[in-house]
Amino acid sequence: MWNKIKIIGLFLSIICYCNSCVTNKQTDLLQDIKLNYPQLTATAEEYKIIPGDQLSVTVYTAGDNDETARMFAGYRPNFTYQGLNESTGVNVGSQSRGLENVWSKPIMVYADGTMTFPYIGKMYVQGLTILQVRNLLSEKLDAIDAGTTADVTLSNRYFSILGEAGANRITMPSTSMTILEALSIAGNIGPYGDRSKVTVIRQTATGSETKTFDLRSKEIIDTEFYYIQPNDVIYIPQTSKKFLDSTTSFSGVFGLLLSVSSLIVVILRVF
Repeated sequence: MWNKIKIIGLFLSIICYCNSCVTNKQTDLLQDIKLNYPQLTATAEEYKIIPGDQLSVTVYTAGDNDETARMFAGYRPNFTYQGLNESTGVNVGSQSRGLENVWSKPIMVYADGTMTFPYIGKMYVQGLTILQVRNLLSEKLDAIDAGTTADVTLSNRYFSILGEAGANRITMPSTSMTILEALSIAGNIGPYGDRSKVTVIRQTATGSETKTFDLRSKEIIDTEFYYIQPNDVIYIPQTSKKFLDSTTSFSGVFGLLLSVSSLIVVILRVF
């Protein structure tokens, strides 16, 4: 009788542990998994300004108008000169600025959807794309001094990640990326990350939106689930398969099974 109980106990322990093991089916991406919710075909959308955004502005003046240059001195690009070009004999200037103007303080978009720029005043920019804001600002600058233009970039260009892929806020190289690109920057998802229930939380002008989807399915490509935008939060929950931390190697599994079986035998002998 006791022998049967021991065998049953050991068998149940093995089943419980094997049930907690992670397989390729649970971790591989681009699988032929049919989505069980509506798919909306979409392409990467241009980011639209929302309250709380920070915009970096660079002003380019036309000709040698020193007065206009002084007016917008805080938003002018910085040029460094590298000497004479051997082939042309003229000074070579290179513009020292990256994705945003590091020489000026970013301009905040207020709760009412407006931003304030020197000598122009308030501009309503909520719901506009970065290109539309640049064109609107350039038109107003041109009215002050013909030929004056602006370049606009988004300063708060980052996404956040939580859960089994870590906890971090990461700068985006552009205002639109695929979720696979985002995860490749963030780092690898742990083996116990539930890829079937990935959630993206997005801030919009009307509030927060959530999108939950199966990251393993190749059907997410070119759908609304495939692209992320600045300020998105990606959450990857922990799968219920996690058991006794993260023993996944063969030696680890064998050692754990041996330990569990030994413990069961000892308990059965005692009781």
